Amino acid sequence: MTLLRNAWLGWLAMSGEGKLGALLLLILLLAWLWKLGNNERQKELFLYGGWMTVLCILPVSAVLFMLYQTKFYDYEWIWTLVPVTGLIACGGILIFEVIGGKVKSKKEKIFCIALAILIILLCGRLGNPKWTVRDLKEERSAVQTTLQELEKIADGPVLLWAPKEVMAHARSLDADIELIYGRNMWQEHLNAYSYDGYGQEQRDLYAWMSLACAYGKLDVTVPVDLDLVGEAPKAGSTLEGIACIRKAAELGVNYVLLPGTLSEEALEELEQALSIQPIKLGQYWLLSMEQK
Repeated sequence: MTLLRNAWLGWLAMSGEGKLGALLLLILLLAWLWKLGNNERQKELFLYGGWMTVLCILPVSAVLFMLYQTKFYDYEWIWTLVPVTGLIACGGILIFEVIGGKVKSKKEKIFCIALAILIILLCGRLGNPKWTVRDLKEERSAVQTTLQELEKIADGPVLLWAPKEVMAHARSLDADIELIYGRNMWQEHLNAYSYDGYGQEQRDLYAWMSLACAYGKLDVTVPVDLDLVGEAPKAGSTLEGIACIRKAAELGVNYVLLPGTLSEEALEELEQALSIQPIKLGQYWLLSMEQK
């Protein structure tokens, strides 16, 4: 069901910000209307590209392609089956040939070429990134500041457990920091060449941290649509924050960053149960398990 849902929403996600997909469809439409491509190879290229484009958009066939890609990759990767750049380049040349037969003035031809280049530059990329470069830069900068403050507090090696955005950037910002799990906990394609997975304990910890960030509570209920690689905790079950933090300590974690959205009551409960004073660190609360 997850594959079908990803395929169903895939084209909408692809066409949200990246415009090369729309340009590809425009080229295919003009190729059909103007009968572009007189020689056999050009016709074969447009025929193959057109059918593969349709199959990549239709959810059922897209699911089959995603299965062919061994389930490790996101919907965007099936578009490697479509010669997007080749079709756009070939179609663009053939369209210029059509225009060239009608446009006689040199200035008009230069204008058409400049307009085409501008359209391509405005197209961005094929795909819909879930972050923009600016957002990523700001997020990395915030995480870097937090890690620098953590380094001043930490005495010795750090095995960190933190919210998703911190875990995603920590290793690239500071190679000395160890993590209880990495990005392959929620990005399945990163496991494409890995034969070792995480145990249920680590997956439970990721689930709790994600839900605690979302709801600002210690005890959270597992939803049905939890974004998690591998077997998720049972939907409807409750993950207890204090139990999860204790489990993380048993697994060797010595520093925990908790979401700053936790209520005062939750922080007081943590302090009483664990005998650890939470320290405000940027937008997070830091628990030093070495205080115990």
